Amino acid sequence: MKLDYIGKELENFSVAKNWRKYVVYQFKNYLKDKNVLEVGSGIGSFTEILSKDVHKLTLLEPDKNFCKFLENKFKHETKIDNIYNGTIDDIKDLEFDVIVHFQVLEHLKEDNQEIINNLKLLKNGGHMLICVPSFMSLYSEFDRVIGHFKRYEKKDFKLFKIGNSKIEKIYYIDSIGYFVYRIFKIFINSPEPKKLMIQIWDKIFIPFSKVLDKLIFNRVGKNLIVVIKKF
Repeated sequence: MKLDYIGKELENFSVAKNWRKYVVYQFKNYLKDKNVLEVGSGIGSFTEILSKDVHKLTLLEPDKNFCKFLENKFKHETKIDNIYNGTIDDIKDLEFDVIVHFQVLEHLKEDNQEIINNLKLLKNGGHMLICVPSFMSLYSEFDRVIGHFKRYEKKDFKLFKIGNSKIEKIYYIDSIGYFVYRIFKIFINSPEPKKLMIQIWDKIFIPFSKVLDKLIFNRVGKNLIVVIKKF
C-alpha cells in the first residue's frame, strides 16, 4: 500500500523499536490483562507491543488507508477485538479499562476536549495513558509539517479540565533525545528526519536515556508521560 507523507514518517519511525518499548514499559502495570482502546493506531507500530500484554485490544484510526493497512497487518492477531475507522466521537456504548493515547494529542487542536471525550469511555477506576512530544522550545519544522499543533509541558496538563479524574503520574522520558532533538532543530531543522538518524537515536541514545532519566529523576526529556485516573 502506498502511504502518504505522514504514513512515510510513521514507517520511518517504525524502526525505533527501543523507543516504543521504552514508552510502553512506562505503562506496563496498567495494561496487563486489560480491555484496552488504542486511539490513533496509525500503522500499528505501538499495537504490536501492546497486544502482547493486554486481554483485548480495540483500535481506533481516523485515516481509511491506515485502517486497511491495520486490518491486513493484524488479520491473524486474536487479541485485536475491533478496528474502527473514525474518531473518539464515533465509539458508542463501549467502556474500556484503559485508553492508550500515544503521540496523538499533539495533532488535535481541541486537545482538552479530546481528553474529556476519551474519559467518558473509561470505566470508573480506569486509566488514560498518554505520551506526547514535550517542550515547545523543541518545536521544529518537522513538527509543523507532520501536523503537530504543539509540544507539551507538565503545566499544560495541569490546566486541563478533566472532571472527576486526576493526574496520577506525569514525568519526562528520553533525556538524551531532548538534547539530540535540540541540536537537530538548531543545525538541521529538516521536515524529514532520515531513517538512519532515527536508527542511530534509537539504538545508541535510547539505552543511555534509560540510565540518565533515572539519574535526573525524569526532570527533562523529549517526551512527556501522563497517567490520568477516572473516579
